[in-house]
Amino acid sequence: MIVTLFRHTQVVSILSVFLICIFFWMGVSFYQTPLYSSSWSPVFDFLTSPIHKFTLLEKTLTTALVFWQCLYVNKIIVGQKIISTNSFYPAFFYLLIISFWPGALNLTSDLIGVSFILIAIHTTFSTYLSRDAYSQIFKISFYLSLATLLHPPFFVFIPLSWIGMSIFSQVEWRHWVLSVMAILSPWIILISFHAYFNIQQLELHHFDTFIFAEELTTTLNNSTRVSLLVLGFLFLISIYELVRSLKRKSIKARKSYIYIVWVTLLFIPYSYLNPSYIWNEFVVFSIPFSIILSNYFYYSIRSLWLNFMGFALLALLFISHFCTAN
Repeated sequence: MIVTLFRHTQVVSILSVFLICIFFWMGVSFYQTPLYSSSWSPVFDFLTSPIHKFTLLEKTLTTALVFWQCLYVNKIIVGQKIISTNSFYPAFFYLLIISFWPGALNLTSDLIGVSFILIAIHTTFSTYLSRDAYSQIFKISFYLSLATLLHPPFFVFIPLSWIGMSIFSQVEWRHWVLSVMAILSPWIILISFHAYFNIQQLELHHFDTFIFAEELTTTLNNSTRVSLLVLGFLFLISIYELVRSLKRKSIKARKSYIYIVWVTLLFIPYSYLNPSYIWNEFVVFSIPFSIILSNYFYYSIRSLWLNFMGFALLALLFISHFCTAN
């Protein structure tokens, strides 16, 4: 059922993702005590502090942001024609993974910053054979820099700009210089804004506090351990099938998947340097995981097995939230 629903029926798929998003991001999980952690982002705290006073508004904006991210992840992979234009696997799996941990279902700097990483990834894919590479490369580096501005530990993903240029054959020295200028631009704007308005909260030394922060840890209950084991098992299977099938895909799709694998690799140093709870770190990992998992579900012919794993993921999602509530 899940295989057929999200492989072909787009309208019902969108409605299903929307309802799941509403249920978890505006429903039961918001009534639990979230695992709040410092954002380590003066810009995020400065921009969102007025919103925290209005709980319903914060819930609505957060839910809308998550639903938009689901649609955008789907747009990225479908736009590359890696899977059918009717498929909604990427949005479905992105929502499942990002919603797995009740303590992370709140408005955070990670959640907002990852939106700019998504836009940067999509723009990177569009540079392939593009005649307007200069503006595209500037946008990619600028978006990645904005992500770092909103969530400083995201600086680990800055090299995605240069990795994308190398993979998609944009190797002129002007491109590299332009990317550096784009990375510096948001910070120059921030310094100018701080100097003009003299806002102490936006001083640059506040952006490196995450380096000196102690790592935040959480107690893993049985349902959480099972969820991590299932997700880890699915990821290993999916990445194995992806590596096997890379040679059978078009050159453009192959380049896109290689880039996604690089995103996965950069997650390793990011998770080491970012002192957030592990659930918050999974926000950015949900991007490559959902795309790789979608590839596995779309091209695998074992429908019975896929339906079983799909229902198992949904069941674990509800169980993890139910156990937290109790």
